[in-house]
Amino acid sequence: MSAQQPRPVIRMGHGGGGMTGESARAARPTLQRLTKYLRPYSGRIGFVATLVVIGTLLNLAAPILLSRAIDRYVIPGDAAGLIRICAVMAAVYAAAGIANFAQSWLMVGIGQQLVADVRQDLFDHIQTLSMPYHDGHRTGDLMSRVVNDTEAINQAISNGMIEFTSNILLLGGIMVTMFLLNWQLAIGTLIVIPIMLWVTTQVTRRSRTAFRDVQRNLGALNAEMEESISGVRSVQAFAQEARVYEQFREVNQANRRVGVRADIITASLGPMFTTMSTVTIAVTALLGGWLSLRGIVSVGVLAAFVVYIMNFFRPMRGIAMLYNQLQAALAGAERIFEVLDEEPTVRDEPGALDLPLRGDVFFDHVSFGYEPGKPVLDDVTLEAKPGQTVALVGPTGAGKTTIISLLSRFYDVDAGTIYVDGHDIRTVSQTSLRKQLGIVLQDTFLFSATVMENIRYGRLNASDEEVIQAARLANADHFIRTLPDGYRTRVSERGHNFSQGQRQLLAIARAVLADPRILILDEATSSVDTRTEIQIQEALLRLMQGRTAFVIAHRLSTIRNAGQVLVVNDHRIIERGTHEELLAAQGFYNNLYTSQYRRIAALATE
Repeated sequence: MSAQQPRPVIRMGHGGGGMTGESARAARPTLQRLTKYLRPYSGRIGFVATLVVIGTLLNLAAPILLSRAIDRYVIPGDAAGLIRICAVMAAVYAAAGIANFAQSWLMVGIGQQLVADVRQDLFDHIQTLSMPYHDGHRTGDLMSRVVNDTEAINQAISNGMIEFTSNILLLGGIMVTMFLLNWQLAIGTLIVIPIMLWVTTQVTRRSRTAFRDVQRNLGALNAEMEESISGVRSVQAFAQEARVYEQFREVNQANRRVGVRADIITASLGPMFTTMSTVTIAVTALLGGWLSLRGIVSVGVLAAFVVYIMNFFRPMRGIAMLYNQLQAALAGAERIFEVLDEEPTVRDEPGALDLPLRGDVFFDHVSFGYEPGKPVLDDVTLEAKPGQTVALVGPTGAGKTTIISLLSRFYDVDAGTIYVDGHDIRTVSQTSLRKQLGIVLQDTFLFSATVMENIRYGRLNASDEEVIQAARLANADHFIRTLPDGYRTRVSERGHNFSQGQRQLLAIARAVLADPRILILDEATSSVDTRTEIQIQEALLRLMQGRTAFVIAHRLSTIRNAGQVLVVNDHRIIERGTHEELLAAQGFYNNLYTSQYRRIAALATE
């Protein structure tokens, strides 16, 4: 890879991935957007709402029945009446339990489906985002948004939303019922409400900040793990385990600190509400006893009030704790919508063409830079005729990889135009263009699938026989058949159970199967043995026959056989011609060949 392409930034510390730390500040618009995902389930949600109302009414009715049982049957000593009302109370509690179970069961299904929808939309959208976005965002953070942030939404929808709503209804119902039973006792009992509301407001305000920090640090933790695990070979090769341990410890400790703070805020709600509940019950008992002695309140009503107070603080506590959960969900949702709001920088124009390509490529005064004011290519003009092999040579960082990245339209040019078969590349659909490009890079990427499936990635509708034939043409069939399960052998993550040469042969087989019109090759034979190199070179020669090929050349044989050699240096093409013509010109290429390629050729003959 040329140095001019943006490198993954090694940030073994906090942050990354473009996270802003402002995760849940736009709560209302985030909630409105999240609500749109609930619309397809409005019928089921309406049924759940009905169950919530029924369950709330049944929970409100139970203390009233208790009050009547005491006043009408316990105090008078009516055992038969007591048995009857106890049976009614049992039926009420059973019905409330069934309603609660049914609403929870339905909401779990809705929550899981909604999260699956959000996760699918997010994953699909990430696939559409252009290379500049992926260059600037860490994989671990994007994974955190797809997995952890969507799971926070699931927890809020599946468990929190219904409980939050039912608790609000229960609180309102309890207050109304208490005033209907006895307004004097209700006023005395509810005098602590302003204190509870103030405490709840203070706690939830702090919890909002805490859970925003939790989501941000969780993304950083995931990014750190993904980067460290993916780069474990380099870590071990350079004996940097201690450094990685320390860097992960710092991120892990930062995550622990914000997690402890959030959990302490959540845990503090229980003791606070328990204390307030105990004090309120004591006040109610004293006031109720005093009113009962004056004949204003019956013993049954006083008992009902005690039950209501116990039930009153439970939903208050639940609301405060669920508010934290909802804040975590909103924080996750906003991080998700941040990604969904990103637009691809490389987009198809309206009416983009789907073309069968011949392979005629023309760069017309093309300039490009990954960052403003830092050009990587400056006024580059080149032409490749159908079936011609073009070798790109030059020092590291000159701009070779950028040329093939622009041809693949991973990026759009800043100035000038790239033409394929006479059409501005921006007027050709990206799918049409890339389906006719075959790319074999130095760092071959293999998927965690079988060998057969990895080759078939070049053309998904290919038959097994076509896959095998492509492997034969790529000189890969022989080594594949020596594998334990042949073409059904599983490839480990990133293909680490195969050698560099074997991975390269599989990548060539994939390109052969795709049958592209334009080839982009970054030869990777420098790190393989001589026998494998010969196999790869033979496979590449077969692959290039009749196709336009752009080759970042590392081997003398490729340069000699190329129809055109382009020398890239200082962001420009400074020389062009055949191998012999450039040697005869006694210019930059001749010096490069003399200092590098002749030395390589001499070593090869030793």
